Amino acid sequence: MKKILSLTVAIFAASAAFSSGFGLYEPTAVGTSYGGALLGRGLDGSANSINPATLDDITNITVQAGFVTEHPRGRIKISRGGITHRAKPLDPGFFVLPHFQVVAPALWGFTFGLGITPEYGLGSSYSHDSLMTWSSKETTIEGFVINPNLSYRITDDWSIGGGARLLFFDFEQYSYPGAYAADINPQAALIRNHLHGNNGLSSCGWQIGTRYKVLDNLSVGAVYKSKIDTRVKGHSNLRYPPYVLGGAASANLDVPQSIAAGLNWDITQDWHLGAMVSWTDWSELERIDFNLPASQGDKTTKLRWRDSWRVGIAPSWDFARDWTAVVSYVYDSNVCSSDQESTMLPPGDRQIISGGLTWRLTDNLQIDVTYGLVVMGCKSMHMNDPLGRKYRLECHRGLSHAAGCTLTYRF
Repeated sequence: MKKILSLTVAIFAASAAFSSGFGLYEPTAVGTSYGGALLGRGLDGSANSINPATLDDITNITVQAGFVTEHPRGRIKISRGGITHRAKPLDPGFFVLPHFQVVAPALWGFTFGLGITPEYGLGSSYSHDSLMTWSSKETTIEGFVINPNLSYRITDDWSIGGGARLLFFDFEQYSYPGAYAADINPQAALIRNHLHGNNGLSSCGWQIGTRYKVLDNLSVGAVYKSKIDTRVKGHSNLRYPPYVLGGAASANLDVPQSIAAGLNWDITQDWHLGAMVSWTDWSELERIDFNLPASQGDKTTKLRWRDSWRVGIAPSWDFARDWTAVVSYVYDSNVCSSDQESTMLPPGDRQIISGGLTWRLTDNLQIDVTYGLVVMGCKSMHMNDPLGRKYRLECHRGLSHAAGCTLTYRF
């Protein structure tokens, strides 16, 4: 499924086949270049998503707009009954993730921020002749957050910040429920579930962060993001030619809590270093309960995901008056257990190498560009079909190319 979407339709898609769970980490091009290692320093509007306490570093009214693209690819190898079948391609398509940020310093030590960013997404697509289409042929999760924030400078060295996280969520999945049975045409029956929040808005959470300057050139920061109880509603259709049966459907698909901490160190006037570590409570999302029409019966998908850890480091260099270069390395741990009941997310750790350039064209106008390569490690997991047969899945040659650009104007 290929989609190119924009802010005008208030939706985006991404592939979480190359990030932990269905979390995304592309608030701006700068945020991508640094791998999120900006918890102690606010460089741009990405502070709305990374750590709202660092909004205090932005001293001018700032407006940003841009995008980050992703194109994940890989191959899935499936074994059943001791027989390994030919690896099938995994290519959910090319995705564009738009973002928009505003930061406005106010009176008495307050700074206001507003971010509209992609924070959750998943895209997986398996070939028609895959053995696993009974579980999922295509799955797309799309979720963006409108994030109003307020930071406050308590002292010259200490600031806090927080805000609401308004989640807009969309879930779509196709499957061929009879594909596991050898005597049934795999494409004889198709189930399509399309669920979304009421009027687009699914639910609301919150975040709070803090930042402290230990030294003039060393700052530490931390942020907590709450769990968001998400309930989506929509329709589910069962197509069995010449019949089409459908009706109202709903599901609980919660977004887990997370904690992140990090530091930013100005080693010299021109050399800087950022580091971060984060934890996300993906094990809280044990299963997805679908309330489907009577013609299909309710369905429970057991995920059995594990908590994820993410660590990153990002050195940067101001190599000219108006230019900055940065590289980053991030390790993102696998959330899939060895025994689960969903093919939505292929298993594997992720290693992300990114780089970016900042060009300050004028005192007011800045452009940031980024490129990242996501390499997915080979892991395996097991599943059982409705007949009790065990399948073994492995992801090979998993790669994702990410590139993006952000324009910043400071008044």
